[in-house]
Amino acid sequence: MGEAGTMSKLEPLQDGGMRAVWRGREYRITGDGKGLQRRYFLIRLHPDDPDLEGAVVYDEDLGSCGIPIDPSELDAWYSTSWQFTWRGAPFWATHRSEDEVAGQLMGSNYNWAKANGLALFDRDWAVGQFPLSEIEDLHEERRDLLAEWKSKRAQAELKRERNQ
Repeated sequence: MGEAGTMSKLEPLQDGGMRAVWRGREYRITGDGKGLQRRYFLIRLHPDDPDLEGAVVYDEDLGSCGIPIDPSELDAWYSTSWQFTWRGAPFWATHRSEDEVAGQLMGSNYNWAKANGLALFDRDWAVGQFPLSEIEDLHEERRDLLAEWKSKRAQAELKRERNQ
């Protein structure tokens, strides 16, 4: 890693997880249940956003509220993560400042991680902070969950038709 020095405060990147766009507005999205019977709820993107009109409690224990949504009504639905390369190895980015990025090594390469001075918390968990000048290809990866949901739904419909 780069020389230790005074670095600016690291701020979390947009957390990974699921996002949805509904009626032109972005939300976080969560679900309960399994498979096509799973129920989905739109929740506030930021804690300081106003309460959502039409929200219902979907988790009594936590008091969590969200707008029940059928995924077919969504404009977009995706999961996101930030990634970069350092010394040829891929990392998930977790935090960034104006001059460095913190991240976790993808996969498990204990010997490489140790040789490159990463903090090791387990054989499969190595992290570090890296000057921006040493990293390559910092980018956001998005996975299209709406397309996957539509495909699974279409496959289930075909299977149901064949069984009738």
